[in-house]
Amino acid sequence: MEVGILLGNNVHKAMEPWDVINSQDDGPYAIRTCLGWVVNGPVISGKKAHVNYITLQTIDDMLTSQFNHDFNERISDEKLEKSRDDHLFLHQLEKSTKMVNGHYETALPLKDENVCMPNNKALATQWANNMKQRFQKDSKYLEDYKGFMKGLLDKVYAVQITDEELRRDDGKVWYIPHHGVYHPQKGEIRVVFNCAAKFQGISLNDRLLQGPDPTNSLVGVLLRFRLEQIALMADIEAMFYQVQVQKDHCDLLRFLWWPDGNIEGPLREYKMVVHLFGAVSSKSCANYALHRTDDFGNDFDTETVGTVKGNFYVDDMLKSVRCEEAVRLVRQMRELTGKGGFDLTKWVSNSRAVLNAIPESERAERVKSLDLDKDKLPVDRALGVM
Repeated sequence: MEVGILLGNNVHKAMEPWDVINSQDDGPYAIRTCLGWVVNGPVISGKKAHVNYITLQTIDDMLTSQFNHDFNERISDEKLEKSRDDHLFLHQLEKSTKMVNGHYETALPLKDENVCMPNNKALATQWANNMKQRFQKDSKYLEDYKGFMKGLLDKVYAVQITDEELRRDDGKVWYIPHHGVYHPQKGEIRVVFNCAAKFQGISLNDRLLQGPDPTNSLVGVLLRFRLEQIALMADIEAMFYQVQVQKDHCDLLRFLWWPDGNIEGPLREYKMVVHLFGAVSSKSCANYALHRTDDFGNDFDTETVGTVKGNFYVDDMLKSVRCEEAVRLVRQMRELTGKGGFDLTKWVSNSRAVLNAIPESERAERVKSLDLDKDKLPVDRALGVM
């Protein structure tokens, strides 16, 4: 018999029995260890021939499982086919996506297009009153929150509900509670809309299709980033907010707020008109729209179009190129993504020529103030790696 693995008795942990199958009629018995099953005993009852065999299949499974745990961005199994819900998600977006005022607009991918939601305004009102108590105790939190909400309204990511819209009562109205979260490193506040908040056992996320995960492998993005001499890094400014929501679905994204942040005044109703942080579908919708920029692919070379598909990890772009291609690719990428309504900002590079080709306003803060002729370029962090 072929020897699969040979162990000495000094490897006592590998010999420790986890499970035992007793012998029958003086036949062999089996012991399961951390390495798999070991069979001991006579091959044929009553004769002297013995066997000691351990299966290696279990070891292979354990190794694969460990690799998948450590590097879960890219499992070793074959890629799963899209589910029925994934196909429904893609069908809805393909049917609804269009270009409006320089941005893609998509439907909210509902599990049931005839969805009927209960009126949860009371929940949102109670949530807002609880927030008011915190605002009264923490003036900095209030000022930061007001600044964020003002930005949403000034950039028309959200609008106030009109008197006519207030009368809508067809089951396609939903109020989303919200709260502020500070970035642990940057200290900036982001208002997160809680689409998982339930009312009468229902949440908006329950009614949305998550869609297929369009995110590139993190390991793949980082490895491709190390291929060439010139490194380019940028990210999409407010990626989710650059994709608009189909107008008749925006009332499912209502929320309550105080005009001008005056918490002593009455609450008013607003609605998001773009995809928002907190909705289970937003990442897939935003990535779908980003990949739709290949609608304009005929005007660009394959390297530029391929960068959109293979060198983004959600909203972060990491790309490496040869020296002679760097400035041209930067210009092409800014133009291509811009046609889809996505602005690439916070540019960083190890090439002074590249940085000189990018307007100062679109460079990362840490390189804006540098003298590109004299100062040393900074070491930077990309997706958690220096």
